[in-house]
Amino acid sequence: MTAVVFTPALALGHEEIDSQHRELFRRAEQLLEAMMAGDLAGVSRLFEFLGSYVVDHFAAEERLMVESHYPGYAVHKAAHERFVRDYESLRKLHAESGSSAAVAIKARAWISDWLKLHIGNTDQLLARHLLKRSA
Repeated sequence: MTAVVFTPALALGHEEIDSQHRELFRRAEQLLEAMMAGDLAGVSRLFEFLGSYVVDHFAAEERLMVESHYPGYAVHKAAHERFVRDYESLRKLHAESGSSAAVAIKARAWISDWLKLHIGNTDQLLARHLLKRSA
């Protein structure tokens, strides 16, 4: 399986957001490694950390959107809310079925795809808006 890695292509040019994205990728990879290893304590700790971290990260992005009068705020916020719901569903699935390879593979695909698509598309639009506003 491929690693969940933040690449330079995903950098937005906004240090606060890029730093948070790098941390999200790092912790998501740790979560998936713990799942594959059957490390239930590590999985529990990382699920908890990531659950809180994404809420804080999304709040930071949403604050920037409000402050800059970002026209795509509602759609972007809805994407964040969907992620939180889907993340909680994944957490519940793991709690019900344990650290199976199937759950870990599903988690890796979903987390990797979501992060790359969201950052590469939705967050890029926000970054362009922020750049225009600061120019």
